[in-house]
Amino acid sequence: MLTIPNIAIISDLVQLPKAMLQDICTNLNLPDDGSVAELSDKIWRRIEDSYTIQDQALEPCKQKILCGRTSVTWYHLDSGGDLSGTKELIINNLRFNPFKRIEIPIAENLQSQPVLISGSLINESEYYLRFIYKSGMARHFYGNHMIMNPKSSTVTVYINENTGCIEVRSDPTTAKKVASSLAQLISQEISMAQTDIIAPFGHDVARMADALGGELIDASAKPELILEDFSQEQADAVVSILSVLDTYLVEDDAEKLREELSDAKSAFSEELLLVPFTALILNGLEKVGMGVSGRDLRGLPLYDYLQPYLQHQGGFIQFRHNEDGVTSDYTIRVGLKSNSIYFVTSATENVIRYVRERVLL
Repeated sequence: MLTIPNIAIISDLVQLPKAMLQDICTNLNLPDDGSVAELSDKIWRRIEDSYTIQDQALEPCKQKILCGRTSVTWYHLDSGGDLSGTKELIINNLRFNPFKRIEIPIAENLQSQPVLISGSLINESEYYLRFIYKSGMARHFYGNHMIMNPKSSTVTVYINENTGCIEVRSDPTTAKKVASSLAQLISQEISMAQTDIIAPFGHDVARMADALGGELIDASAKPELILEDFSQEQADAVVSILSVLDTYLVEDDAEKLREELSDAKSAFSEELLLVPFTALILNGLEKVGMGVSGRDLRGLPLYDYLQPYLQHQGGFIQFRHNEDGVTSDYTIRVGLKSNSIYFVTSATENVIRYVRERVLL
């Protein structure tokens, strides 16, 4: 059966840190000088024809080689279906066993719809699948000639038949194509649905941060209440109220504060007087973004004040994870519209598993 190092391709090597590639070169008795692309090429030329050498050479990086900085989107079978027997269906419906052999289509036959080229078993119910698809055309010139060559991209899919988890490591748009290809491969009759990752947290990114034991370091949102009829005069009145409060804190003149607030208030209609003043401050804004460094947004006066009047659109979460005795900081971006997570910090299999187990409740 193929291992993780066996289903890696040269484009996976290019995504690894340069220091790790240099270590692999050293272990293979290869020169460790050159760029990342040059180091990857040296390694690939040495290991491409031997599964045994691939296993030995890439063992130190097998926790990273299918991960890196990637988006992750999760799917499940719709209508309560389960994934039991999916591996056997894949094997039976293909012309080859992807867990024993790799088949990459020739460039001319590659299309935009992803096709399965290989797989690797973790155990009988957990495994990885690799898909390849045509991602565009590369253009270069030679003299008076323009030459077009197809570009390809690969996508990794993690499947756990016991938990019903289908994890696609790609941008959300491509993930839909990969999920469609997988669904057709398994059966024409089933359908997959994207897992709503934020619903268990009440569509609140801050609660997801708590589940990960992390901090909300950046948040984007839009105002909860949009006021259609809001004049420039009323907008000026809002600014005036804020200015009056600043003046009062300096001069401590309560009577002047009362008079100026009363004057500003007269600009509002009876309907607007029923609207929370914070909503009036936010009116007209299409997006509100706040970020901090080295601490949690929560607890900051402005965030805590505005938060009840905002609809979360996404945010950045920073958390710590211990791997092999070393604790490191990781940052993810949570997209509520895309319903996906992007690993801003290069991830490992253990880190993705940590997030998966705490997000897919």
